[in-house]
Amino acid sequence: MSVNARSKPVQEVASVPAIDRAISRLLAEIYDGLRHGFFEFTLTCEIVGQERRRLTLRAGKSHQFLLPKEECVRSTGQTIDSCDGSDTSAT
Repeated sequence: MSVNARSKPVQEVASVPAIDRAISRLLAEIYDGLRHGFFEFTLTCEIVGQERRRLTLRAGKSHQFLLPKEECVRSTGQTIDSCDGSDTSAT
């Protein structure tokens, strides 16, 4: 599957946090790839102006999400890690 060199930023929707839209798109791409039986995608993140995170998903075409720092940084008391058993939903 080739990667489109041009990325299109996702339109901002005020009622849904950007991180939720990004996670929904990630899951949709995984499900779509599993349905097809093969897929490849790349996920990158970088800090841009005002400490926002630019999350870029390349999976046939590119999707970009600008995430406010507040949506990405959790307090140390909220850390969930599937490797250390703190994520009870992990199998």
